[in-house]
Amino acid sequence: MKVTIKDIAQKLNINFSSVSRALNNKPGVSDETRRLVVKTAKEMGYRPNVIARGLVSRTTKTIGVIIPDIINPLFGEITTGIIETANLSDYDVFLCISNWDCDKEKDYINAVQQKQVDGMIVKSVCNENASLLESAVVPVIGLESWTANNKFSSVSTDNIKGGYLAGKHLIDCGYRKAAIFSGPENSSASQFRRQGFINAFREQELHFDDTKFCVGEYDIESGYNLAKQLLEEHPDTDSIFANNDVIALGILQYLEEKGIKPGKDIGVIGFDNIRMAGLPQIQLTTVKQPKHSLGRIMVNLLLDEIKNHSDKNQHYPQRILLEPELIVRGTTSKQS
Repeated sequence: MKVTIKDIAQKLNINFSSVSRALNNKPGVSDETRRLVVKTAKEMGYRPNVIARGLVSRTTKTIGVIIPDIINPLFGEITTGIIETANLSDYDVFLCISNWDCDKEKDYINAVQQKQVDGMIVKSVCNENASLLESAVVPVIGLESWTANNKFSSVSTDNIKGGYLAGKHLIDCGYRKAAIFSGPENSSASQFRRQGFINAFREQELHFDDTKFCVGEYDIESGYNLAKQLLEEHPDTDSIFANNDVIALGILQYLEEKGIKPGKDIGVIGFDNIRMAGLPQIQLTTVKQPKHSLGRIMVNLLLDEIKNHSDKNQHYPQRILLEPELIVRGTTSKQS
């Protein structure tokens, strides 16, 4: 049976309003009574009615989170950071997975708002949904969603710098005939990583062959198929920059099957530093994203914007960039 405020009042033989004020940390009751009420409520297994409380405060203490993929460990770690940080502020998370589907994402953006969440965190998979996010009735934080005229804030790793670090590392190792394996072309993260990578080549007055820019999906199968196609058409390729570690895993699978040794016969570098990348049998060189920090910072920024929204303060979109870090392992090495 659900314990109510009335049950606690009857047990303590005090009036209903005093119990309510004590549980909601409102003035009008002594510290001694407040401690007694809280202690008794805990002992009786009382749980607040979030919906009823929301009707009074006009908040639900819930944030909506829309991400494209839960299989990729990157999004799993970011989501963990979101949930842990939200829970510290007594917020629940309503999680939706778009599966890289633009229409499904659009449906979720509308559905999440109908759930009357207090705010949203969205990793958008297509630019077409930007107008929906900009017209949302609740504050929005985008993951890697910044454009110059954004009306909502964005948090991401500095993808241009991350791509630059990858390119510079391959150059420093002596690789010159590199390829890029990208995610979908409409992905801003892919675009920025490619830009940074090519900047590193231009800085050293080295040519990057555009025919070795290969577009696929952010999954293992795509990495495998792109590696097969590239190395059949361009057997002189000496290194590959994969736009995420999952693509890189597909590359390594293909190389293993063909007896090609990464780090010796060809260099491979990924992006994200998922936990699997550091396993002894993989040892993938990669660019690290601060995944848990991304989740934590997005939630804290969103909670600030929820408060400003509630107080009707003017909104100024922010862009927060976090530093990437090069992690060197066995899939790249100095070339003689």
